[in-house]
Amino acid sequence: MTERASEQIQIVETTNGCETGAEELSNEEDFNPFLQGEAIHHDGELSMYQNMLSDYNLSDDDSRSSHDMAFQGDDGPRKRRTRNENYNMCSVSVEPLKEKGVPRSLCDLIANMLDCANGTLRKDETYNDLSEVRDDLQLMLDKPSIYLHDQDMERLSTIGLQIGDTLFGRNAELSTIKEAYRRSVSGDSDSELVTIYGHSGTGKSLLAFEFGKYLLSDGGILLTGKFDQRQQGKPFSALASAFNQYCGILLQNCELAPSKQKLAHQINHVLGREAHHLAKLMPNLARMLGLKLNYIVHDEGCNNAQKRLQYLLCRFVEVISSTFAATVTLCLDDLQWADSASIAAVNQLLLTGGLASPNAKFFFLGCYRDGETDNRDSLWKTLCNNDLVSARSTDVKLDCMDEEILTAMVSETLCLSPRLTRSLSSIIYHKTKGNPLFVSRLMISLSKEGLLRPSLSMRRWEWDKEKIQCQKLPDDVAMFFTKSIEALSEDVKASLCVLSCFGSSTKTAFMKTLERLLHKNLLNNLDIAVEEGLLDKKDGRYHFSHDRIQEAAYNMMNFLDQGRFHFSYGMALASLVAGEGDDSILLTAANQLNLAGPEAVQEKKQNVIVANLNLQAGKKAMEMSDFVLAYSYFDNGISFLRKKHWEEHYKLSLELFDLAAKCALTNGDIVSLNLLSEQVIAYARSYEDKLNVLYLFTCALGCSSRLPDSIEKSIEIL
Repeated sequence: MTERASEQIQIVETTNGCETGAEELSNEEDFNPFLQGEAIHHDGELSMYQNMLSDYNLSDDDSRSSHDMAFQGDDGPRKRRTRNENYNMCSVSVEPLKEKGVPRSLCDLIANMLDCANGTLRKDETYNDLSEVRDDLQLMLDKPSIYLHDQDMERLSTIGLQIGDTLFGRNAELSTIKEAYRRSVSGDSDSELVTIYGHSGTGKSLLAFEFGKYLLSDGGILLTGKFDQRQQGKPFSALASAFNQYCGILLQNCELAPSKQKLAHQINHVLGREAHHLAKLMPNLARMLGLKLNYIVHDEGCNNAQKRLQYLLCRFVEVISSTFAATVTLCLDDLQWADSASIAAVNQLLLTGGLASPNAKFFFLGCYRDGETDNRDSLWKTLCNNDLVSARSTDVKLDCMDEEILTAMVSETLCLSPRLTRSLSSIIYHKTKGNPLFVSRLMISLSKEGLLRPSLSMRRWEWDKEKIQCQKLPDDVAMFFTKSIEALSEDVKASLCVLSCFGSSTKTAFMKTLERLLHKNLLNNLDIAVEEGLLDKKDGRYHFSHDRIQEAAYNMMNFLDQGRFHFSYGMALASLVAGEGDDSILLTAANQLNLAGPEAVQEKKQNVIVANLNLQAGKKAMEMSDFVLAYSYFDNGISFLRKKHWEEHYKLSLELFDLAAKCALTNGDIVSLNLLSEQVIAYARSYEDKLNVLYLFTCALGCSSRLPDSIEKSIEIL
């Protein structure tokens, strides 16, 4: 035994009787078992710990004598041989070490080695050779916060297993994104475009979140947004949310008041009165600039409104980047649900010369689910076209974890060495195929069912390997979530279905309003779902823990029920539109009704209500310069009109057709413009009522390089 080790630990052994000697530690207050001994060498020597137990002949020397312990061999651990028939090997207790505050994992390691020396085997936990001891000790050295951490088993027995946000097996992908960002910061490229893609549950959002932490620590500016399949009825939903959230942070944090004032001054200086077009999309920007939305004047006659908005967004990014001398990063999640207007706006930011100032830097990070939608390729064709975009493009693909990475995940989650958890991780891997989302949810489920539980006696996690092995699971994560939701009470399931109709994230205040309108107990039931880990409740919103959970809840309703529920929610919200004056309520109500469709209408008067609501929503979308969305509202409004609508609701019909034709021209949809114009010309009660579509028609001729025809038509009208 080395001199330093002998100063730290003195093992007293008696060979006559059953009394066990106690370990005495000098320097109790500063004792650190890793700092006291010699380094752990990769050639197999563990000098301190090998010498500590030299009296018990613990050695990995294959040439040891027959009187030494046979620690390894073809048949695994073997019982220790005695020196002679009269020699009695007495156990040594590690309890004094525990009393001295030595971490339990280290005490267990020593106890395991002593048991091996005594010939007491622990099945899967027994060390086969000293290389395994070395590996465990190295883990304790490398990650003491995990492998030397004494878990609070009493607390864990109450709250169950907790899965953190640690990223496993994505170091290479994270490095790729960081390298692209560094190029953008250093000025090696004007702007950078990185897309993360992969199947559902592979950790795309978590990888983006991990990069976001690095970016903020590096002094960058991060804007985040998320597209939603159920919230596509809101203009520039994800893009506007990203900028609005950033302005909100500046408003709420008192320490950032100087930054807010500095940015507001620069916006007014660069954008002037044009800033009000952005303010309508971003209420927090209006507050920052002191603008009153009710008094903002909108120019609905601007045929280039969408291009104007794209231009203003570029200037806004330029102002933010130049003001704070930092790269602006825009991170948008779930791009498979992105609308064309938002994609065009991002494309403009990436175009050559999109940012006029040489000091402005822009970095784009997007995530999308691979193979989810048929139009994904066409949607991204413009964005990734190198002939148009000056940004350097990098694609990062995420696959499922291999078994070794999954073993590390389970090991660190349970704070046990991979040697001990490998039997469990092997079962989990074969049941989940390494899908990170499936893995984490399965482990939480096993904890709730008591198959993976904290042991108060052993002070660590334990599991029923045979029962877990026999457990039947769905083939994919979507069915697993469906099964998890079905296990809840009927009231909780019904509340989750209601929430799923409004997307992956909804304001708590909105759900409270809906609770009052529907006369249902929603919030208490949703809080139960939060406790079950299906929802997160933060920042005044309910969030589904993952999109797949929202989809599972939504798909529990059949197609007819989905339409019926959407319509009932839309009609309930429609009653608030006139009194509330809230654009968000208006757009949400119209979106719910449009998801239901005309076939959900039960009473004749409801057709007029829905058509009017779509008319108002379309006008709001035009104010926000989203003419594609505005056209969809007007088109939906027309679809809800009954057969004799020109006779029974002439004014409503004329306004819907006129505005739809205007949006069609703005969007370059000449076919739709012609069809709408024909209807107005056929049913208009006066020549004056036809003038608007006739004017639009002549404009369309001019835009189609048919100037002589346009002039001829104009003369004809006059």
